Amino acid sequence: MPHLLKEYSKNLGVEANLPIVNKHFYPVFPENYIVIYNEQDIQSKSYAYYEIVVGLIKKTLEKLNYSVVVIGSSKNLFGNADYFYPELSFKKNCYIVSKAKALVSIDNALTQYAGSCNVPVVNLYGNIYPTITTSYWSSKSKKIDLEPEWDIKPCLSLVDPKDSINKIKVEDVASSILNVIGLPVEVGFKTKLRNKTKGFQVDVIPTKYVNLPVFRNNIINLRLDQETLNQEAFLQYCSNHKCNIFIKDSLLSVDLIKNIGANIESLVFICNKIPDKIPDLYFDLLKRLKIRFIFLVRNKEILDEMRLQYFDQEVEYQDPHKEKPSDIDVSYNFISFKCVIEGDKSYKCLAHWKKGVDFSDKVLDNSLYWEELDYFYIYEQENND
Repeated sequence: MPHLLKEYSKNLGVEANLPIVNKHFYPVFPENYIVIYNEQDIQSKSYAYYEIVVGLIKKTLEKLNYSVVVIGSSKNLFGNADYFYPELSFKKNCYIVSKAKALVSIDNALTQYAGSCNVPVVNLYGNIYPTITTSYWSSKSKKIDLEPEWDIKPCLSLVDPKDSINKIKVEDVASSILNVIGLPVEVGFKTKLRNKTKGFQVDVIPTKYVNLPVFRNNIINLRLDQETLNQEAFLQYCSNHKCNIFIKDSLLSVDLIKNIGANIESLVFICNKIPDKIPDLYFDLLKRLKIRFIFLVRNKEILDEMRLQYFDQEVEYQDPHKEKPSDIDVSYNFISFKCVIEGDKSYKCLAHWKKGVDFSDKVLDNSLYWEELDYFYIYEQENND
């Protein structure tokens, strides 16, 4: 398909000349850096794996005395970059891009501007063909366009139900960045399985309260389904955090909900059997307090009965993985998009918490581990770095 600028040029009868931008100075601290544009406002253009990408190239960049600068959205910033300049104007972003060694971005005005400034570009595509919006003024040696394997074609929309952009492998992004700055280096990483749940989750086992300032802006999941309730710790977490509460055998009391309801986002009741009849007054209280109530049914045999008995409530069926997928080897590593916190210890998943495994990134072959498979990015490490 032809480039948009060529179409505009043909239809308007004008030449597509180099853009002139009155960029505005902005103090950027590093002298040598690459820029990553963090897009979080358009779902079909939001790439979830920049933190992994930066992790793969960080050591190589440090040897060159290169830093990683992030611009764009202030949402979901990845912590392993070196400098963050979010929410700047277009002209200030142009100044930062014009001084960069390379730009990594979804297709937008900045990638076009980077090409006009002879700044190398790695372009990620999620909802459109690269030929339509590729960096027009970039030479072939100074741009790499990355697109996923389309099922049929791009969605051509702001919302992509297939989340195509996140099918672009992190090793392809990382190696492309190194290539455009003149380093044809292998990253030694091979994606085996991508996580389905992209948002980072924080599960807390409330046996002891600890201050969690790093997760102050996260909604935490209080896992009362995993451990006997410690009332004092539970109340402290509810007082200091917005939370989802997971329960299994019994409901929270009405009086307790009235005291902590302001910070409860949702109440999730995990069911393996049909519970005793819950009175309508209970649901009325939750509705007044704007607390979402969800029955999470794990026993398919009771699903129809639950939906009939509680037809005006949310009843969801969850059929978690129980066994290792056939194409996954236990020698593989994983990156977790969740953490489990109990007291002052943190774990990568509930299976690690159960076994007391603190730091391992190796796949753990048991049923509880596979239940949380949707949170795991599984990969093969091809070298020791």
